[in-house]
Amino acid sequence: MNPVIENLIKIMNDRKLSKVSFADLIEFPEAKWNKIANGKQRLSVNELSIIAEKLQIREIDIYTYPFVFVKKEAKDTIERISVTFDVSPENRDMLLNLVTGR
Repeated sequence: MNPVIENLIKIMNDRKLSKVSFADLIEFPEAKWNKIANGKQRLSVNELSIIAEKLQIREIDIYTYPFVFVKKEAKDTIERISVTFDVSPENRDMLLNLVTGR
């Protein structure tokens, strides 16, 4: 399974939401969320951004869940960040788009 989808399911479970209530929260039709959760439909970068907004978290934090990419209290003092991700080729471009903002 796609690690991003696995993390979204972890978020859903950690927030004690059913599939129906999670779909309502992210404002996706239940059938669409079920297809995404079951790996039958891909999640676009735009859709991931919408989900992050609805969950009130950053997109990058979905990739690193349950860990926060950069702790909010440390962000003003950090001069340089180095992060390594092991991602499949199909997820590499999505991750690079999120990090670079392109």
